[in-house]
Order: sequence, then C-alpha cells, then structure tokens
Amino acid sequence: MRQHEEAIRKAREKQRDLEYVTLAFRQLQREQAELLTRVSNAWRGNQADYKLGAIGEDIAHEQRVMQKRLHQLEEQLQAEYKQVQADVKRAKEAKTDATH
Repeated sequence: MRQHEEAIRKAREKQRDLEYVTLAFRQLQREQAELLTRVSNAWRGNQADYKLGAIGEDIAHEQRVMQKRLHQLEEQLQAEYKQVQADVKRAKEAKTDATH
C-alpha cells in the first residue's frame, strides 16, 4: 500500500511539474510571439521610413530636374526675346536708313 501511495504521490508531482512546464512553455510561446510581432512592426516601420525616404528623395530629384528644365526654358525664352528685340531694332534701323 505504501508503494502504491508513493507511486501516486510521484505521479502527482510529475503531473504538477508537467503542468508547470506546460504553463512556462505557453508563456514562452506568448513572449516569443509578442517579440516577433514587435520585431515585425519595427521592421515594417523601418521599411516604411525607408520607402517614404526613398519616395521623398525621388520627389526632390524630380523637382530639381523640373526646376532645371524650367530655368533652361526661361533662359531660352529670354534669349529669344532679346533676339526678337534685336531683330525689331535692326528692322527699324534698316527702314529708317532706307527712307533717308
């Protein structure tokens, strides 16, 4: 009878140990899942920051290119305007010379 009671006691201790280990394992699983979620969110955040930064750089580059093109067009228009003014002045001088 004593051996039987001792066996039951050991079985209950093993059962409690198993329950403790099971609870500890589940807690570790929850902590691992939470850690993975945090890392994943941080990675997404960093990726989002990277993507937004890259988009911002692309936009800034496009703005610089557009500004350069606009500046070139403005210079061309000014040069054409000066050329037209010079042509008009020469035409007036030629007309004045022709009438004298």
